[in-house]
Amino acid sequence: MSLFLRSSRPLLLGITLLLSQLAPAQAAEPATVLNLSASAQRELPNDQLNATLYIQERQPQAAQLADKLNRALNRAKADAAGYPKVTISSGNYNSWPSYDKNGKINGWQGRADIRLHSRDFTAAAELIAQLQKYMLLEGVQFSVADSTRKATEQTLIPEAIALLQHQATAAGKALGKPQQQVRELTIGESQPNMPPLMMRAKAMTADAVAEVTTPEWQPGKSTIQLNVSGRIELQ
Repeated sequence: MSLFLRSSRPLLLGITLLLSQLAPAQAAEPATVLNLSASAQRELPNDQLNATLYIQERQPQAAQLADKLNRALNRAKADAAGYPKVTISSGNYNSWPSYDKNGKINGWQGRADIRLHSRDFTAAAELIAQLQKYMLLEGVQFSVADSTRKATEQTLIPEAIALLQHQATAAGKALGKPQQQVRELTIGESQPNMPPLMMRAKAMTADAVAEVTTPEWQPGKSTIQLNVSGRIELQ
């Protein structure tokens, strides 16, 4: 019997030590995880103009139609060369047959677009007025240029993160868990609110007047919004 008692004491001591080590871990209060989101905004003046002009023609032969459209596009490119601060690029170019009442082709129609981009509103307005002598204006849109938007993002990111942290601090205070740790953080791209097209072409021919008055633009403003979301652990 004495041998049994001597050998059981180390075993009981080991179990007691093991239970004492496990007790604090089991008693620890689990962390609270929050999924939060915040955003920061900035209103900026629109500093870029985007415009689309087009020519639409109808000719009896497809080759005549193509020649007419191509001449107009070449003329627009030549006119735009005098305005180096305005970028011109090709848009849509389509042609299709027209039919008579018997279903036979009696001609061809086509449309060709050009697009203008500029941060110089005065130069763009003058070029558009010149192009309207033989083209129609589909629409003009003002927006914040990419370089301006990216520069603004640098100030919006810390603002949005600070708002997120403020939410986490308020939630931790309400739950009695002042310690917080960011586990995940997602920074979204800025979202500009694009204004609608400000002008649309009227139903008129491009040759209706010899001269076109230069428009006076009112570019307005856009709101840039940056969103962030995070997974915050409170203890």
